[in-house]
Amino acid sequence: MLENITHRLRAVEPADAVQLYRLENKSDEWWLGANLTPFSQATLEHYAAGKHDLYADLQLRMMIEAKGDANICVGAIDLYQLDPRNRRAGVGIAIEAHKRRNGHGIAALNLLSEYAFGHLGLHQLWAEVPASNGESVQLFLEAGFEQKGIMSDWVWNQKQWQDAHWMQKIAT
Repeated sequence: MLENITHRLRAVEPADAVQLYRLENKSDEWWLGANLTPFSQATLEHYAAGKHDLYADLQLRMMIEAKGDANICVGAIDLYQLDPRNRRAGVGIAIEAHKRRNGHGIAALNLLSEYAFGHLGLHQLWAEVPASNGESVQLFLEAGFEQKGIMSDWVWNQKQWQDAHWMQKIAT
């Protein structure tokens, strides 16, 4: 497992389907990712029970657990659009709304970075963060990502176009 003193990242388990259903089906947040339609409970149960391979699927989702008495699962973090030739991948993170602002995001991004650079041998991680999501921009900056540019009118939020920050972290 990937862990530090306070958090761990672990594989998706069948019991996580309920939480994934909650995270993936927040229609007011779909504009932050790639979802256009809801996922069924059955689809997420099938996903959670399946075999996942980063190099076959070009993506990997891990669950974020806060260590303690109950090892509470607080969200999920993804590597996606893996580019093995150029050794880079996108990063996405979702923390349960009532668990935000408690250090879970920074811990998960740091653990994921250590795994991506140290174990997978990736050279860089990147993220597209809507400019209006200042808390996420700050989170990625605190995790060692740098803002490399602004992509104009990059994300449609069902009302208007929004700019996005291109964030990048290069292995040292």
